Amino acid sequence: MSPKKILFSPVTRLSGLLSVELTVDNKVIRGADVSCTMFRGFEYIMREHHVTDAVYLTQRICGICSTAHGAVASYLLDALYNNEIQESAQYVRNIMLAADFLQNHIRHFYFFGLPDYVVMPNCPPFLEQNCNDCRLTNEDNRRVASHYIEAVQISEKCHQLLTLFGGKVPHQHSFVHGGVTVAPTADKINQALTLIRDIRKFIGRYLMPDTELIAHCYEDYFSIGKTPGRLLSFGLFRFGSKNEQLLWKDGVFNDQYSKPKLDLLQEDITHSWYERSQSLINPEVCPAPYKPEAYSWTKAVLYNGKPYEGGPLARMIFNNFYAGGTSTMDRIAARSLETELIADLVEKWLTELEPGEPPIKQKKELVSNQAIAVTDAMRGPLLHSAQIKDDKVEYYDIITPTVWNFSPKDAKGRRGPVESALVGTIIPSADLKYVIPGRIIRSFDPCISCATH
Repeated sequence: MSPKKILFSPVTRLSGLLSVELTVDNKVIRGADVSCTMFRGFEYIMREHHVTDAVYLTQRICGICSTAHGAVASYLLDALYNNEIQESAQYVRNIMLAADFLQNHIRHFYFFGLPDYVVMPNCPPFLEQNCNDCRLTNEDNRRVASHYIEAVQISEKCHQLLTLFGGKVPHQHSFVHGGVTVAPTADKINQALTLIRDIRKFIGRYLMPDTELIAHCYEDYFSIGKTPGRLLSFGLFRFGSKNEQLLWKDGVFNDQYSKPKLDLLQEDITHSWYERSQSLINPEVCPAPYKPEAYSWTKAVLYNGKPYEGGPLARMIFNNFYAGGTSTMDRIAARSLETELIADLVEKWLTELEPGEPPIKQKKELVSNQAIAVTDAMRGPLLHSAQIKDDKVEYYDIITPTVWNFSPKDAKGRRGPVESALVGTIIPSADLKYVIPGRIIRSFDPCISCATH
C-alpha cells in the first residue's frame, strides 16, 4: 500500500492558521510538515518607531500572551536606558505577568484541550465534535464538561486581577520600562487577593483533579507524542534592580544541563517563506511566499545547531517540580502543575507587596544602541532584540515560543519539536487520523499569531 497524505487544517482552537500535512505509511506517521500560514510582519512594523513604543506595539502580536511581550520589551528598554527597578515594581510586574499566565493555562486546558478528551454539549461552539476515543464515564464526562463554564468565569477573574494593575486587558498599559505606572494601593491589593483566592480554589477543586482524571484515562499518551528530550528555558519571574535575578531558573538540556548562551542561537529559513537579500551593506530577511522548498512562515530556530522544545514542561523539569518525560500527557500535566504553583506565588507576592506610590523611575538617555532581552512566556522561551539609531528602531527581532516548538525542518533536514513528536506515531484506525495528531499538537499550546513575523 502506498503512503497516504493527510492534510489537517485548521488544527488550533486558538487564533492563527496552522496546518499539518502528514505522510502515513502502514498506519505510522513517516513525515510531518507543520505549516504556519499567516504572515504578520511585526519586526517590520517596529522600524522607525521610537524605541519606547516597543512595549505597546509588540503586545499587539497576541491577545492571549500580550503581557509576556510587554514584559520582555520592558526588560529590553531597562537595559537600553540602564534603569534601576524598585522591589515593589518587580512584585507588581510579576503579579501582572503571572495573572496572564494563569488565564492562558486555564484556557488551554478547558477551551483548547478538553474537547479532545471529553464529549461536550451538542451546542455551539461544540457542534459536530469529533468524539472518537472519548473514554470518560458518563458521570465523569458530565462533571468535567460542566467545568468549562466555570473556567470561563475564572479566566475572567485572572484578567480582572491583571487589569487592577495594568489598566486594561489585553495589551496592558502599566508594565513599562523603569517600573509600573499604577499605584499598588491597599484597595487594589485586597481586591487582587480576593480574586487570586477564588482562582486558587478553582485550580485545587477542578483543574488539578480534572488533569489527574484525564491523565489516568488516557495513560497511553504518556508514551505518545514524545520529543527527543532537548529542552530550553530562559527562566521566569525577574527580580533585582537590573532584572538580573530569576525566580525560576533558565537552562538548556541535551543529555546534560547547562546555562543558555544567546550567541548560540540561530534562525534558519531553508524551509520558511523568506529569503536573504543580496545587499552586502545591509542584508536582511525578506518575505518570499512563492519559495518552492518552503512550507511555513515560521522560521526554524536552533540552539547550538539543534532544535529545542520549550514550555511549562521544560520549566517544571529545570526547577525540580516535575520528573516526567516529554510526551503529550507530560506537557498537559506540567502545564496544570505550573498553573497551581503560579497561583500560589501570586497570593504570596500580594501579601508581601507594600501599598504605595507608582513604583517607576525612567531614565531619559539611552546608554546603549543595542540590547537583547529574554524571558519565558506561557508557551516557552521569548526573545526580543533591538538595534537603535537616534532613539528609533533600526532593527527589531522577535523569537517566540511557538517558533521554537513549531520550527520547520532546517538546512540539514532536522525537524522541530512538534514535527518530531508526530513522526513515528501510530494511527491504528482511520477514524483517529485527526484525533491523535490533534492531541499531540495542541499539547504544545500553539499560538500562530506569535510565531509568524
